[in-house]
Amino acid sequence: MRMWYILLWICVAAMPTAAAEAPDKALVGIQRAVDSNDPVLLEKYLDVGGVITKGVDEFIADFASNPPGGEGDPLLEMLSGGLAAGRETQAAQSMRLLLIEETRKFVVWGVASGNFSGQPSRSKNLPNGGILSALFADASTARKELRSVRCDSPKADTATATARMYDHGSERSYPLQMRLKRQQQGHWKVTEVSNMTELIRMVRREAEAR
Repeated sequence: MRMWYILLWICVAAMPTAAAEAPDKALVGIQRAVDSNDPVLLEKYLDVGGVITKGVDEFIADFASNPPGGEGDPLLEMLSGGLAAGRETQAAQSMRLLLIEETRKFVVWGVASGNFSGQPSRSKNLPNGGILSALFADASTARKELRSVRCDSPKADTATATARMYDHGSERSYPLQMRLKRQQQGHWKVTEVSNMTELIRMVRREAEAR
């Protein structure tokens, strides 16, 4: 009998530690990562690279089809306008990868530095924020909060969720529609923001209205 007891506990210990987590725990985890200035925890619950890659591609496409009416930011025009003119060239692809990497750096730095939590980090070992940290130096550094989180019942290893991202600095709210996937370790991860184009256009309208 003791042998079966030991075997049972071996099996339990071998199971994923987060097997019981529900999809909404991923959104809780993302908020906790932001509030605790923890980019490692953020990447556990959010596919930072994948979401940014899709966001950059949609931004480039939107910038090409809807160029700014007035004087745009020279850096953004160089990075996105030039890309849209020749997406298939080697130079354009190199610039696209640069923009993806610089955006990733900015997000990781924004979380680690406390620029997204409203609680500046005291660490002297912050990651490099890249060129975008200088470009958005005047952006709100107040807390970013996920509100009104709702997750649909998962279907196999996929799920969808909605939320609103509230910026306590600008007092603006942005709708999020997300897709999640269950990971091998048992926890869920946001892998896509499916209304990215809508968000890009919202932010661009705000910028052009200033």
